[in-house]
Amino acid sequence: MNASPVSVTASAAALFSNADGDVLIVNPTYKKFWNLPGGAVDKDETPYEAAAREVHEELGIAPPVGRLLVHAWVSVTGRGAQVLYVFDGGVLSPEDQAAITLQEEELSEYRFCQPDSMQDGLIPPHLTDVWQAALAARSDEHPRVLTVRL
Repeated sequence: MNASPVSVTASAAALFSNADGDVLIVNPTYKKFWNLPGGAVDKDETPYEAAAREVHEELGIAPPVGRLLVHAWVSVTGRGAQVLYVFDGGVLSPEDQAAITLQEEELSEYRFCQPDSMQDGLIPPHLTDVWQAALAARSDEHPRVLTVRL
C-alpha cells in the first residue's frame, strides 16, 4: 500500500507585547477565536517574510520582526496539518501602538492581554501550547519545536 503525502499549509505570526508584558492579540472577522497577528505564507515567501508582511497588512505598522520563537507542527483531526512559525515581535513602542490601523476586512479589533488570560477561551484550544511555548522561548531565549495533535 502506498502512503499519500500529507497536505500542509504554513502560517507565520509575530508575538508583540507592550511595556507591561501584555500580549497583542487580534480578533479575526472570519474566525471564532482571537489570534496573534499573522497569516498564511504565500508562494515564494519565507515564513519570516510572511510574518512581517502580515503584520504590516493587518496592523498598518512595520516594527522589526525578530528571531524565531516556535516552529510547530499542528494537526487537528478533520482539519489537516499546518506548520506554524511564531517570531518575536518584541515590545511595541507607544508610537507603534498609537499607529495601529486594523485591516477592517479581516480584523474587528485588537487588544493587549495578560499572557495567562489568553487561555480563558480567547485563543484556539489547539494553539494554547504553541503560544505558551512562544512566551517561554522569548523568556529563556531558546526556540521551541512542537508537535500538537488534537
